[in-house]
Amino acid sequence: MPTFNRTQLGTLLLVAGLLFGLYAGRGYLGWLPLHSATAAHPPVFVEAAGEVARPGVYAFPAPPTLPEAWRRAGGPEPVPSSEATVPSQTCLEVGQEGGYSLGHMSGERLLTLGLALDVNTATAEDLEALPGIGPVLAQRIIQYRQSQGPYRNLEDLLAVHGIGKKKLAQLWPLIMVSAPSE
Repeated sequence: MPTFNRTQLGTLLLVAGLLFGLYAGRGYLGWLPLHSATAAHPPVFVEAAGEVARPGVYAFPAPPTLPEAWRRAGGPEPVPSSEATVPSQTCLEVGQEGGYSLGHMSGERLLTLGLALDVNTATAEDLEALPGIGPVLAQRIIQYRQSQGPYRNLEDLLAVHGIGKKKLAQLWPLIMVSAPSE
């Protein structure tokens, strides 16, 4: 086993530290990127229900067209010809003889998928899927929204009787506020 004097040990530690620093900092310095240049987009979730062969929730890499979602769920023929895209968190309800409607996924389904509930569009039933929110508090959230207008940010929920800082902190990762439509 080789022996090193103090100068050689110091030099060896300095070189090892420099190499480690370069390796650890490569993503910050622009050398040898840590991640690919294209950022991954979250999947688009569309629920299919009703008169389809395969009801359930489907993940798409980008918003699908109505025919794409229809075919994936095994909807009846004829397939709708609309090329409009279906946004994430949509429920495609297929009725008798190929009629359909587009709505929002339930709050329970959204939370199961790890998606946030929009307090500006959620129903009382959706809000009750949140931990610590019962029927009375859900109704207060909706009444406040109806009387004061849409929530502008999550802190606005503090004005609802029964929601304090602790409860808001608990709900924070599970809820969101959409931009009010003009």
